[in-house]
Amino acid sequence: MRSLWNEIPLLRITLLVIAGIAIEIVCDFTPGLSQKILWLMVPLLCLCGVFTLALGVVGIEKAYRLRHLNAVTLSLLLVSAAYLLAWFYTEDNYKSHFQNHLKNQPVVVAMVIKPPVEKEKFINALVDVREVGSAGSHTKTSGKILLSFLRTGQPNNLRYGDVIAFSAKIDEFPGPKNPEEFNFKQYQAFHNVYHRCFVAPGSYRVIATGSGNVFMERVYSIRAYFLSVINRYVTDKNNFAVAAAIMLGYNDYMTTDVSRAYTNSGTLHVLSVSGLHVGIVFVMLNFLFGFMDKRGRKAQIAKATGIIAFIWFYACLTGLSPSVLRSALMFSMIQAGTTLLRHVNVYNIVAGSALLLMLFNPFIITEVGFQLSYLAVFGILFLYPKIYGLILIGSSQPLAFKRVHGYAEKLKAAIRHDWRWLFLYVLDFFWALTAVSVAAQIATLPLSLFCFHQFPNLFWLANLVVIPVSNLVLFAGTALCAVGEIPYLNAAVGALFNLLLTGLNKFTFLIDSIPFAVLEGFSISFIEMLFAYLLLALVCWLLVERRPKVLIAGLLIILGLVSFDTAESIQQAKQKKIVVYSVPKQKAIAFISGTTVFTEINDSLSIDQKKQKFHIRPHWWKNGVARELPVAYKQVALGKIILFEGKTVLLIDTVPKYHSWQMGKKLKADLVIISNNPKLYISDLQKLCNFKQVVFDSSNKKKRIEYWVQDCQKLNIKHWDVSAQGAYAVDIAK
Repeated sequence: MRSLWNEIPLLRITLLVIAGIAIEIVCDFTPGLSQKILWLMVPLLCLCGVFTLALGVVGIEKAYRLRHLNAVTLSLLLVSAAYLLAWFYTEDNYKSHFQNHLKNQPVVVAMVIKPPVEKEKFINALVDVREVGSAGSHTKTSGKILLSFLRTGQPNNLRYGDVIAFSAKIDEFPGPKNPEEFNFKQYQAFHNVYHRCFVAPGSYRVIATGSGNVFMERVYSIRAYFLSVINRYVTDKNNFAVAAAIMLGYNDYMTTDVSRAYTNSGTLHVLSVSGLHVGIVFVMLNFLFGFMDKRGRKAQIAKATGIIAFIWFYACLTGLSPSVLRSALMFSMIQAGTTLLRHVNVYNIVAGSALLLMLFNPFIITEVGFQLSYLAVFGILFLYPKIYGLILIGSSQPLAFKRVHGYAEKLKAAIRHDWRWLFLYVLDFFWALTAVSVAAQIATLPLSLFCFHQFPNLFWLANLVVIPVSNLVLFAGTALCAVGEIPYLNAAVGALFNLLLTGLNKFTFLIDSIPFAVLEGFSISFIEMLFAYLLLALVCWLLVERRPKVLIAGLLIILGLVSFDTAESIQQAKQKKIVVYSVPKQKAIAFISGTTVFTEINDSLSIDQKKQKFHIRPHWWKNGVARELPVAYKQVALGKIILFEGKTVLLIDTVPKYHSWQMGKKLKADLVIISNNPKLYISDLQKLCNFKQVVFDSSNKKKRIEYWVQDCQKLNIKHWDVSAQGAYAVDIAK
């Protein structure tokens, strides 16, 4: 293990750079802290740099004696440099950012930097602000805004490279409204986008066109042409969505059903152009131009140059997602290394590609796709050979077949001989595919559980079919785009392309329909995830070297994880919480007692699993909820009386029957929750009920809540607006 660690210096450097970027990200959560740490990192960088240079002139003997100090100094140098890189990459740290120049809704001049995305109700366009002006004065600025234009039925005329002028209210992205909900504000911040703006029809004008990068403009036009060719021969919306995703990484047409089916089957990776797709292109090109390897050095260099150029063109065509960037860099470096150096360490190549990406965009490490992609690659590189070696299909093969390496060569050998060879080849191929899937799944499991809270049980079976068929879809789609204008031939290829897509979707939906296809409800903390990866690293170490100390360390981590889980289970068994969730236009109230939740939810929300998984269930999973039951209540004239752990809750979700209430009996409630827009006055309610606090949930209309809030302020009543302030949550066990 030590020798391998010494052979991969780029991995060590990459880990230190990640640490520096992570420190900046954590410090940025506390206002002002990032700036203070900056003034610490600058002198630290200078001191470490001076010390490192000084060691170079003191002589070899002294430098060797100080090697450990030198290692610490170099580590601090890299960490501080990475911190500064991340700080300077953050656009809102600069005074020129447009947010520092917004006064009285000024006129903004901005350029569209990505092709607009058409949604059901809006057209979203990411723009780069060039100028902000008002009353004849203009200030050059920087920064990005996500613009949303209401769809009017007219064709979308906005294009990449258009410069537009508009005047509208610019807001910051709101934070998550519910506990454990996906933080879209933070996600956009990692992309240097902090603001959004809704632009009314007719309130903007295009003042220039074609101002973007000429190369990217051409790439986007080619992508639009490919989409039009696919649309010509693929009419089913689910088939078209999958085709656009596999071919071009274009997920804007993805439906909820398709996304759910591929997620639950563990094959969602084929719907985002990733290392798999770039790897297919890489292997295909090397196979097609393999004859050039025997035609001299110049032909080999020409082949490598052409393959690298095409890989990057394909990466640009698919939108340069983090996984595609990683794969394009990695395969480019492999191609260059094998051509020029002949011997390359693949771990160094993978780490080097990550390092290059971080130098251009430090916050790429926050992309889940980036993280999953690299973890899967390291898992495949290390674990795949060991898993594949567990079952030796070649033990029953002829000796000549055992000596053949590579699937292309094995296939040629199988075709030259009898059917037994071909059967062994097919069996060997599917076992290798299973081993790859298992290796990648092991490496990405902790992160997947942390981010997605589920595990696809049938991933190994689904990938046996989906990966080969998606490869055929990619080949057929490429052929279709190549012959798209050739009569008859395009129709034949289009029919084959559509048939493959139909079969792929039907199989995936079949896997999704199996009751035990996916396990949901997993929730692990960030610390637990880190310790799980530390445990996995120690297990990998033990596979290389059986050291007692490593085994003891692994057992201690297991003990720590079990202890942490036990303590968490004890705490969850004692919990008692009342939560009113913020779900647009919906009533969602939960009473959590131990691992059981009692709910009062609108019927439309109870059948909408997508909304529940986004807004509500992550919080339940975090709290270990294992059972869901409807809440018990007593119907009275004012509403529903809910008794929960010694607390009285009055839920008013219909018009109260004031005339039916006996005025002599004044109700007492710890909490009043108002839902579904009942017509009532807070002053009337106060006459009939003594209550400590009132909560307005998100099923109420905004104007009605404003009236109620005004009444509460006049009457000095404690209140909570779920739509504006986020979920109302109280832990009554404390």
